[in-house]
Amino acid sequence: MQIRAFNARIAAFIGVVLGLTFIGGLFYIGYFGDWHEPDCETYPVQVLASPTGRWRAEQEQEACASTDQLRTRVLLTETGRAEPAVAFLSVSGQALGAMSAGQRSLSLGLRWEGDDQLLIIHPANAASQLPAGTYGGVKVHLQAGPARGKP
Repeated sequence: MQIRAFNARIAAFIGVVLGLTFIGGLFYIGYFGDWHEPDCETYPVQVLASPTGRWRAEQEQEACASTDQLRTRVLLTETGRAEPAVAFLSVSGQALGAMSAGQRSLSLGLRWEGDDQLLIIHPANAASQLPAGTYGGVKVHLQAGPARGKP
């Protein structure tokens, strides 16, 4: 039985296959794409404490310069707890204008109906991606309608 000698043609073929595999792997993981985080800004819009001060509801908005999407969240934080619970999440494509001018703000109404019940009034076209329910110990009710700032 004869062993075939390793020649330049086989070496070149192996080199090409390894090179194409490497380049394909880089494309697969997105190395040549826009892998940097988009230029996003997050701004607090309103903060409302519960009647006893045990809970705090905070509306914040996030917009990125590279897209027209506006992310609106309502976070619930209990006094002494480090991690907030997300109670409302809406993504809309109406983020036009400068964030600093407030033109991108989604108008939500936040109203405490007791120390552990929060009503979130949102525009009908900006419904929450999360259902009404209990988040972090607070029962959240959602209502579509004309939203106000702080009631």
